[in-house]
Amino acid sequence: MMIQLLAPDSIRDADAALLPRGGRTTVIGAVDIATETVHFRDRIQAACRLTVNNKPVYLIAPGGHPLATIEISTANQKITRITLRPAQADDHFTAAPPSTTSCPATT
Repeated sequence: MMIQLLAPDSIRDADAALLPRGGRTTVIGAVDIATETVHFRDRIQAACRLTVNNKPVYLIAPGGHPLATIEISTANQKITRITLRPAQADDHFTAAPPSTTSCPATT
């Protein structure tokens, strides 16, 4: 299903610190991105939509500790770029509008 959301020439950029050792920081193409994403399913399912530094992103925050942001760019109703970066100490987090906030319950 993810392949249907991605543009054929989509790009996933990630900071090396967020990847397993030897992981590719740049992945190009819907099939390659979708194939790689399977390995990060648990992190993605725990992501929450927020606004960080006035940009809409998804935040990965295991145990409530900000780890990384996922920024998704689109064109023509397809994902064209996914950018993952580490959360920074000076990031400013605010809630996304209520209709788009989708955070998993924490225990």
